[in-house]
Amino acid sequence: MPAKVQIQIVTWNSKEHLERLFRGIQNQYKVGYSVLVIDNASEDGTQEWLKNQNYILNIKVIQNKENKGFAIAHNQGFQESKSPYILVLNPDTELQESFLKEVVDTIDKDTMIASVGGMLFQELPTDKKSGIIDSCGLKMCVNGRIIDIKQNTSQRANFSPKTDVFGVSGACVLYRLSAIKQIKDKYGILDERFGSYKEDADLAWRLNKAGFKAKIAPQAIAWHERVFGKGSRASQSNKIKQLSIRNNILMLKKNFSWKDLWRLPIMAGYEFIKFIYIYLFERENLVAYKK
Repeated sequence: MPAKVQIQIVTWNSKEHLERLFRGIQNQYKVGYSVLVIDNASEDGTQEWLKNQNYILNIKVIQNKENKGFAIAHNQGFQESKSPYILVLNPDTELQESFLKEVVDTIDKDTMIASVGGMLFQELPTDKKSGIIDSCGLKMCVNGRIIDIKQNTSQRANFSPKTDVFGVSGACVLYRLSAIKQIKDKYGILDERFGSYKEDADLAWRLNKAGFKAKIAPQAIAWHERVFGKGSRASQSNKIKQLSIRNNILMLKKNFSWKDLWRLPIMAGYEFIKFIYIYLFERENLVAYKK
């Protein structure tokens, strides 16, 4: 009988994060789970670490011969899964105690709940010190941007987020497998054109359009270092900026519908201003509009 949850991790040169990652996984109780790692041709010792720890951690590994990117690799895992729920987990995360039980208890309440997340912190809060939030869900702004709620804000441990959200950050999210298979399109469950970046926002939008719900379980706490896309725009590489621009265009073209017509003037204005900014100050990133 398959485990109730398949914990699914895509690695690429992720060895430095694995000890903390699996320490958090081993702290999860009261929910049966299996672990699947899809490795994208790591060259830093990740493969050897997984092989050496396998007798303790019972990890199943899919070894890709090249870096296929986040979306394709996770789609490989979705195809493999026999579990009703999949916890997509970035290597640079650490689940705190009872995280898995909290999100499973939430998703079990309603078959229309397709995704559940918790409180993701860049710095964990304590009784005496506030933490720095990474994400407590995704929201769609009136201009069409999909952003992490409360990102980079300071909050105490007793902070209570909204539990009904537009979607959940792909860094740490529990999906109902039947729901994400239902909205799979010709590009996959995660859009394989995206490679990496904004594929979680695209999936959230498609689930939302199909009538599914996304929830936050406030007592589910996790740490996220956010290796990619961290910091201000000025500190991000051109590659990250270009992926963000290109994938945002793909997402808008794919998901915009008559229900969003009321947003059109604001969205068009925002996208025009963004294009002018890139033309004036980041001309090297204009290539993203041609991809």
